[in-house]
Amino acid sequence: MFFGETEMDERSLQSIKEHLQHEDTQKRILQHIQKGRAEATVTISRAAELFEFTENKLRDWEKYGFLNPLRPVGPMGRRLYTLRDLDKLAIIRELIDAGYAPGDIPPDIDQLWSSAYFPGQGAENGDYWNRAWRQNRLNDLPINERIERAHNAATFRYFASRVLRLALLLICEDIPNTQAGLLLPLEAEADTTSLRRIEDITKLGETLVGWLDQAHSSYTLLTSTPSFEYTSDYRLHPLQAMKAGIVQENTPKDATLIVVPRETRALTLGTDTVEAIRLLLRPLYEDLQSIHQCFGSGMRDVSEPATDLSSSAKYEDDILNGMAELIVQLGGMNEEGHERWRFCCILLPDHPTSILSLQQRSLVVRAQSKHAPHRVGITTLSSQPPATGLCLRAFQSGHIMYLPTISPVDTTIALRELEEPIGSAIALSIEDNDGISIGVIYVVSEYSQAFSQNEQRVLRIVGKMIGELLNTYLVRLRAVGKLRDLMTHPQYVDTHFKDFLSENEFIRDIEAILSEVQERNDPLREVVSFIAIDVDNQSSLANHYGDQMARDLVRTVGQRIHGQLRAFKDDAAYELYHIDADRFYIVLKGLSLEQARAKAELLRQVLSTTYQIDPLRMPAGQPTSPEHMIMFSNISVRLGVACYYYWKLKEVLLRCPSATAIVETRMQIMGFLEEVLDLGKREGGNVVMSWEPNIRGFVRISPLK
Repeated sequence: MFFGETEMDERSLQSIKEHLQHEDTQKRILQHIQKGRAEATVTISRAAELFEFTENKLRDWEKYGFLNPLRPVGPMGRRLYTLRDLDKLAIIRELIDAGYAPGDIPPDIDQLWSSAYFPGQGAENGDYWNRAWRQNRLNDLPINERIERAHNAATFRYFASRVLRLALLLICEDIPNTQAGLLLPLEAEADTTSLRRIEDITKLGETLVGWLDQAHSSYTLLTSTPSFEYTSDYRLHPLQAMKAGIVQENTPKDATLIVVPRETRALTLGTDTVEAIRLLLRPLYEDLQSIHQCFGSGMRDVSEPATDLSSSAKYEDDILNGMAELIVQLGGMNEEGHERWRFCCILLPDHPTSILSLQQRSLVVRAQSKHAPHRVGITTLSSQPPATGLCLRAFQSGHIMYLPTISPVDTTIALRELEEPIGSAIALSIEDNDGISIGVIYVVSEYSQAFSQNEQRVLRIVGKMIGELLNTYLVRLRAVGKLRDLMTHPQYVDTHFKDFLSENEFIRDIEAILSEVQERNDPLREVVSFIAIDVDNQSSLANHYGDQMARDLVRTVGQRIHGQLRAFKDDAAYELYHIDADRFYIVLKGLSLEQARAKAELLRQVLSTTYQIDPLRMPAGQPTSPEHMIMFSNISVRLGVACYYYWKLKEVLLRCPSATAIVETRMQIMGFLEEVLDLGKREGGNVVMSWEPNIRGFVRISPLK
């Protein structure tokens, strides 16, 4: 009898479903599945042998569409059964052994099994089924669903990896250059109270692992059986307060274990540190499903968000919203089972520092938890008088602003009517790497005294995570900014100097001139002059103001050179090249030595003056306020002048081997320009030095200072 030959009644379907829900049944089916996956060669003969069916029976079921083996070489080719077919055969084997007729079994028995199975009924079932059978279906999801799942997992993956990293950094802060790990046993029956030997960690079962190496790189992984290749290399500690390795508490409050190399000196952990780490790790123990989704085996789509949070489009960011939810979760529950913290918002400034100062910027809600009453991208706390509120004060002061009990007449809460009921509230600034506020975390509770000092420490650590996230977004956006500039100007890594020709182009152009000279046989009466320009004391300026400001000064000098060259009223053709960090070369065809010297002296006078530089790097088109500018006074340059008749270059080329003549002559020209600039430096700068053919030596052209 084949599937579908008799009409199935509702009682049979209900009986099958109830049978599939039995724990023993599920274990037997999973054993069949594991056997099929581990041992089958997935040919028809092996599949029939594994589940004790005849090959003819499998062919008949294929004819009716219940199995879909692969046929690599066409309809008559050797059947290869997929893992999904083997799973279905394992379920069918159980039902037939239980006394069900083939006609009682529906074609979509695999779907019925999936609906009857509950991951929470046992670690063995949940581990295997979620990560093996269901994963096949996840891989076949539509692209948009895959992207949505990656978005949803991104918050927890970010939180888990950063929590474990920061917890390990706290543990190892006074032990530099060491490795360390945190083991979080996830099975409810895991007992670590008496587990002290590193060899025994295999008993923990499924475990989430955080690891910090000597270079402070961190790793997060999920293992079903934790172990080390060489157990003698490590030692084990419970997550408890300890002094010089001696535990200060009677029993651990959770199952978390610390692993350090055996040679690492004894740990010292304060009670405050341990309690803060426990509180941070609590969401990991509470959400095993997300741990499996993010760190288990199977489909791992990568989500690397880079939300432009300064954009006027008011984009929402999934990770920031998820972090706001996790912050509420960190507050825990009260005795009545209600969340102690009602909602959380993350606020960011409405303008970058390049436009407004810290005191002038307003704050905009950019992320929030589900019960927050605000509108992301819309709700704004203005800094204009009479500005008030915890968030602005925390943002401007860099302090935690905490109201443990809020009086009915307290006006400190800026949007109180929206946020009621409020018993207590806290706001703390999010800092960048320089300790400057870049945002605010704002949390509200309807209960008084809702934020203990230890919870404030935890919020500070979460603030570090969010600060890292915001900086990551900024770096990602800047790293790929103006990609079309790369296409248009591939030779300029620093596009701030794209208005000038490069050193590569200088080499190309000089070798082109030398190639022309080498090929011609006429008297070659043409002439080419060179002016080399270097900013005096550039290294000192960079040390004092930083490389960015020094670079911007050099660019401004180059722009002034361009302007002066365009202002010269003659027919000389010139090209301006940016060389090294602070040097420019000018090539002037058809210009005599005396003319080049006169232009060089005029350039010295024009360039040795005061410069105004914007330290905040205003966006293009954005006017710069005068008070933002930094004045660079007493800036001077030194210049070197050289002039070559083509006939002289011809002589030099003929003295060199023909195969390398052009390169050697070009190197001599560049070496001369470097030498004359170095001589100007020894003269004290702010000078024009030139080669004088009559004395075959260098002379100073500019007047004495």
